[in-house]
Amino acid sequence: MVTRAEGGFTLVEMLTTLIIVGILAGIAAPAFTSLIAGQKVKTSASMLQSSLLTARSEALKRNTGVTVSPVGGQWASGWTVAVSSTGEILANNNKSTSASITGGPASVIYNNAGRVSAGGGSTFKFSSSSTSDTRCLNVDLSGMPMITATGC
Repeated sequence: MVTRAEGGFTLVEMLTTLIIVGILAGIAAPAFTSLIAGQKVKTSASMLQSSLLTARSEALKRNTGVTVSPVGGQWASGWTVAVSSTGEILANNNKSTSASITGGPASVIYNNAGRVSAGGGSTFKFSSSSTSDTRCLNVDLSGMPMITATGC
């Protein structure tokens, strides 16, 4: 009597596949660490850019000054967007990423025309010790924040 073979994998085939997948995952893990750190740098820069654009928009809309200031005097701790005259907080950002922020003024103040009113342009540098990826956020005299990958 002839028996028909059942379909499926043997235990040896399954273990071999799992070992190969484990080795490939071990090789790829360091690359993911750098990728994640780079994304945190980009995210931090985008979050501050968004807050600056919000402040500029609110200054134009409300026809009054709006201030973006760091929490505890350090941009890396987060920042708030507030109406300068009343102190009303429009947005709060408690920074949760591990990217460091260097540079930047004590605060960025937009006047009722949407321009930076104090002293001129500002440059923020975003970096991380886990990657060589950096981002620069430049706020020009017109108040527009622009992110670049170089030129800090």
